[in-house]
Amino acid sequence: MADSKIIEMACLGRPFQLGMLYDCCRDDLIPGFTFWDSEILKDKISVQNQANTDFKIFSSDSTEDKSHALHVSASLEASFLSGLVSVKGSAEFLNNKKKSMKQSRVTLQYRASTHFKQLTMDHLGTGNIKHQNVFEQGFATHVVTAVLYGAQAFFVFDREVSSSEKEQKISGNLQDAIKKIPFTTVGSKASLDLTEEENMEANKFSCTFHGDFSLPRNPVTFNDAIQVCAELPTILGKNGENAVPMTVWLFPLVKLDSAAGKLVREISISLVKRCKSVLDELDGFDMRCQDLIKTDVSMKFSEIENKLKKFRGLCSKQKLVFQTILFQLLPKIRGGEKEEEALAKALISLEQSPFHSNLINAYLNNRDREINLVESYLKKMEAVDVITSSIELEKLTLDFNNEYVVVFALSSLEQNEKYILDLEEFSNKSSSDEMSPYKPEPSSASQQWFNSNEVKALTRQIVQSFLDFYEANRHRENVKFCIASIPDTNSAGASVHVYQDGKLLSSQFQLPQKPCDPVITRVEHDCVHLEFKPALHDTNSTESHRILYQKIKSSDWNKVDLDGNLTTATIKQLKADTVYQLKCTYLRRPGTSPFSDVVQFKTLPCSLPGPPEFREAELHSISVTWKRSASFVRNGKVLGYTASSYSVHS
Repeated sequence: MADSKIIEMACLGRPFQLGMLYDCCRDDLIPGFTFWDSEILKDKISVQNQANTDFKIFSSDSTEDKSHALHVSASLEASFLSGLVSVKGSAEFLNNKKKSMKQSRVTLQYRASTHFKQLTMDHLGTGNIKHQNVFEQGFATHVVTAVLYGAQAFFVFDREVSSSEKEQKISGNLQDAIKKIPFTTVGSKASLDLTEEENMEANKFSCTFHGDFSLPRNPVTFNDAIQVCAELPTILGKNGENAVPMTVWLFPLVKLDSAAGKLVREISISLVKRCKSVLDELDGFDMRCQDLIKTDVSMKFSEIENKLKKFRGLCSKQKLVFQTILFQLLPKIRGGEKEEEALAKALISLEQSPFHSNLINAYLNNRDREINLVESYLKKMEAVDVITSSIELEKLTLDFNNEYVVVFALSSLEQNEKYILDLEEFSNKSSSDEMSPYKPEPSSASQQWFNSNEVKALTRQIVQSFLDFYEANRHRENVKFCIASIPDTNSAGASVHVYQDGKLLSSQFQLPQKPCDPVITRVEHDCVHLEFKPALHDTNSTESHRILYQKIKSSDWNKVDLDGNLTTATIKQLKADTVYQLKCTYLRRPGTSPFSDVVQFKTLPCSLPGPPEFREAELHSISVTWKRSASFVRNGKVLGYTASSYSVHS
């Protein structure tokens, strides 16, 4: 029976004293009431030395492992989780939770016991209890009959881990360094045999101290912690004079008087574990949520940040609601007013709600997926500025220096989600309301833009088109490029917005596409004939064509601009028998398209006629012959030759 057991309990920084009354239903100290006068209480107390020192190193951050380190029972752990018990001193370690999934943590525990005090039969024997009326009050279930004194300290070492580092390896390296502490010489100045690299790595960790000691200054680095650790026995006192209560033994009052209050039942370990699992999972989700809020994408786009903060707030509220239920139920179950079934029902209600861990995990996976997708776009367009607010975008479009502003607009970041609405609805209901098991809509997650293969493929094309257009026009002083979030239900994923002189020209602007390669229809010795074909999937009109050509290996390009309605062109004044390369683009507000691929061609050769040969001379004329010119001009012919002569005077 729970009401007849002597309970051993961790003090957790609470000011226990021998003879103090305790309510195990609420896990609450009752100061000011006792069975004995102070003089009697101090007399005939049994005191025994119990000197012991222990060190432990662990890297787990779970509530279970922390409770184990502090010798906390399942029942007391439930009271702590519900808020019935407030902790102090070294027990504040229970409240120290990791803030990030990217955080490496190692904890060094120092635990020392000094002496043991207990009451004797001179206090508890029949007829020795002076204030019998205390039994009738009914507010206490146990009395403190023994106290183990000592002190504990936890040195919590934390370090942020980058994406390229392995948390397990970093944690292991620090544990190896801690193991080199000469614990056998504690009390003297500590000195570690660490290499320079080991010392440098160890001091990348910050240190948080939780202890039952009054220190002049808390340690903040690894080396600080080692020095403090060496001084702890001295601070505790030669005879343990600075020791605090660590463990108490509680004697049930019903063994002294049947009229006293009693502990009817303890909470079963299985239910405590389920409660602990729920709260640990919510803490883990909170940690993960904070990591997502801190990403560059969330910090740049308030829509994602606000969604995550709202979600985190709902989860925090639900955690508080569940803790309140525990706070109310635990004393009633322990006192016999309610059955354990009430707690089991509360757990089932939460497990069948939108706050089920699988659903929360799925939501965070979706946020992770969305952030990763947006991050991939930003990485691809890293040279383009990101505008983080509508005010900043408006300022950019109204700048008189910017005739055009071209925006890669993420249009779906503000997309509403049914799941968040369901969380809000559940959160606003009273715990006493009848609620059927929650069934999420199966199509809800698949309707998100980042889960649509079609939308992702289209957005990927827009990213590439935007980047190509940016590269072709980034040096134009009257055109500015940026990335921004502009909610638009008509464009899933992304679209391109173009502003001209502060006004929106188009919210679904079709960027000029890379033109098809110009088709060479004929090459001559001094010109080339071209034919233009429209760019694939580009149905908009072209204002003008631009052709750039150059001799191969030349550094300068020649430019020819043509009317956009033309489909053919001829480039003249070329040199015969010469290799050229050309590329084309076309102009359309607010800039030029990307260039086509480079096309090479060689003009036809045109040979010289042979040297003249003398045949005969007359009084006023001479006759000469020469070999004909080997012209390769296609569909052409040599129309004539010109000969010239000059006199030579001897």
